Amino acid sequence: MAESTTRNEGHDMTTTAARTPHRVRINLLGGFSVIADGEPCAVAEGSQRLLVYLALRERPQARTAMAASLWPDKTDGRACANLRSSLWRLPAPGGVPLVRAANANLQLSEHLDVDVKLAEGAGWALVRDPAGSVDDVDSTLFFLELLPGWYDDWVVFERERLAQLQFHFLEALADALVAHHHLAQALDIALRLVRADPLREGSQRALLGVYLAERNIGQAQRQLTAYRRLINNTFGCDPSPGLIAMATQSR
Repeated sequence: MAESTTRNEGHDMTTTAARTPHRVRINLLGGFSVIADGEPCAVAEGSQRLLVYLALRERPQARTAMAASLWPDKTDGRACANLRSSLWRLPAPGGVPLVRAANANLQLSEHLDVDVKLAEGAGWALVRDPAGSVDDVDSTLFFLELLPGWYDDWVVFERERLAQLQFHFLEALADALVAHHHLAQALDIALRLVRADPLREGSQRALLGVYLAERNIGQAQRQLTAYRRLINNTFGCDPSPGLIAMATQSR
């Protein structure tokens, strides 16, 4: 097996460039899957964890550190053996490996797309430029949970980090949709945001922004009143002066 693993990883470094890479997408939002040229690709459980670990990181990862993180309850030798086995079991759509090996490091091959990275890229673009195009933004990615049912510490951390970012991305998307006069889409997103976290002021602000853009002043006032009551009952304080001014100055 050791010889086969070395041959598989060596192939990655020497012959990948000579092949036409298949387009492969790793989906982590809503659950794990690998799609190669539009077709599902079966991946063994241990190899799934290997791919996920690499997909959630920007830089190449040291083999020893990966093995310790993926199999923390194993000895160093057993963890490294598990890593080698997981590498060996990885599929190679069209003969092109999913993981590149360089010395003691591993990283995803460059022809892979990862839905989390695509979502983050689109989300940060909205945050930085709310006036930018919204036509190609797939908002469904911002509503999906990262790897539900996975409880590794490093997955839980990323899930919580992404969940907070998704609120920011959706709020920015709602504002952008208002700016582009796509009010029905903006309203749907803002209402879903408020349902997900009624206490979050940013989501309430996004919803008020849609109501005001629609000139639905009465609904904006009712929403502010309901939110003010909720915040007062929960925390004993009012919403921020900026949010109150946003609704009251529209009258």
